Amino acid sequence: MLYHAFMQHFFINQELKEGKVVITNEDLLHQMRNVMRFEAGDKCVFLDGKGSKANGVFEVVAKKEAVINLSEVVHCPDNGRKVSLYIALSKKPATLELIVQKATEIGVTDIFPIVTNRCQVKEMRNIPRFLSIISEAAEQSERCVLPVLHEVISWSDFLNAFPKGEVLVGDARQHDVKLGEYLIGRNEMGENSGRERADSVGVSVVIGPEGGLTDEEISDAKSQGAKIFLLGENVLRMETAAISAISMVMFS
Repeated sequence: MLYHAFMQHFFINQELKEGKVVITNEDLLHQMRNVMRFEAGDKCVFLDGKGSKANGVFEVVAKKEAVINLSEVVHCPDNGRKVSLYIALSKKPATLELIVQKATEIGVTDIFPIVTNRCQVKEMRNIPRFLSIISEAAEQSERCVLPVLHEVISWSDFLNAFPKGEVLVGDARQHDVKLGEYLIGRNEMGENSGRERADSVGVSVVIGPEGGLTDEEISDAKSQGAKIFLLGENVLRMETAAISAISMVMFS
């Protein structure tokens, strides 16, 4: 049996193995029964969020449980790319929710909320909602592995545990490179360098809050070896900058 490219995908927090599985999670049951209107005999794909997926056929879809028969458990191939997003906390919860959703769809592996000098909020509230957004975005984009949402860190935490590999920091006022030109040049460097080298060690993209990073923060990042990039001539909102930057890095 082949996996249907557009078959509905669901994440379940348990090991995938052939045989019957019983779903009792209320939110998941609501989505299956009331939103998707699944009935006995319908098919879907289940994922464990860690790289495995399985075909599923519904045997029972009831108010308090769904019974699914799983078959053909396989491990999804890893593309080897590790892209982390360090995103400053926004004063608007909806802004951060949008960034987390799109970052998941695009394929980032790690999301680090970060508090910088100009952040107007210092904590990330309603973590379960963000985890739900990640799960739903991953289901929609049919990715097998969920990105890791890390705890909120400070700018000093970021500097003290500076990411390995390539670090790209966005800023509209001062920059070392234009991101598009830099990525093209990097990818033309040849075998075992450029894109291949970045993939092997990872790429971290850093986006500041409304108002941007301070001059001191930019200087701190540069002293650690980060490249400061410009996306274009227009000054972008942080959500536009984050989505644009990680898309360019992921798909370059």
